[in-house]
Amino acid sequence: MMDYFREKTSRWHEPLEYPQRTCYSSNHNPNDWNGAFGYVRDEGAKAHTGLDLFADINTPCYACLDGEIVQYTEESGYGNVLVIEVKGDDLRASRNDYTLEFTDKTKKVKEIVQADNFNINADHFYLRYCHLSNKRADLNVGDKVKSGDLIGYTGDTGNAKGLCNPHLHFEIAMKKTGNRTDTSNLQKDRLAYKINPAFFVNLQTKDEAKQTKVKERRIQEKQDEEERARKEKEAKAKQQRKKQK
Repeated sequence: MMDYFREKTSRWHEPLEYPQRTCYSSNHNPNDWNGAFGYVRDEGAKAHTGLDLFADINTPCYACLDGEIVQYTEESGYGNVLVIEVKGDDLRASRNDYTLEFTDKTKKVKEIVQADNFNINADHFYLRYCHLSNKRADLNVGDKVKSGDLIGYTGDTGNAKGLCNPHLHFEIAMKKTGNRTDTSNLQKDRLAYKINPAFFVNLQTKDEAKQTKVKERRIQEKQDEEERARKEKEAKAKQQRKKQK
């Protein structure tokens, strides 16, 4: 049996003050398993590589454990990503008693504990905070942080841009980046070297009223933005026609 319960040297702090699952999927549907870890999207055909925690734009994010900032960069669909390297013993000591919530065969979803090649006994792990709007201004790669330190703010960068369910995509991995394998199983490759963050993040009861309010506001904001863009396009076309006369 793996030894998860060695003496703590760094106490776990939640990545957000009130960590809760997202109630909605990006296409507005009530769907809390969409942000879980594992084969939980498109009726189990598509893997999700982290844990989505509801967070309106510019919600403060915190270091979960003592560690070092080893990366802050833009990573395609992940958007702005901040990575903290932490000690293996500290992470192992922080495991909670979570049990898998989403294993419903009728919905064809399969939340999993970890990738086959994830090694819980590694010396170090990497906490990956994704879709951030920005890091803390005075924080730089190479800086040491303590558990509970403010490290940045949530956003909707990368493929989360404009979505109705703003969130922190949080990963726990064995590498700071490149956590994939290269086999014929694309979705399994995407989960490589990662563990389900719900076994460490202590999830709270979902505030559905708040999430619904934010969802509706975000939908309206997107519609307003699209309408402004349409009017600007029409105005430019009208000006162009005038010039051609």
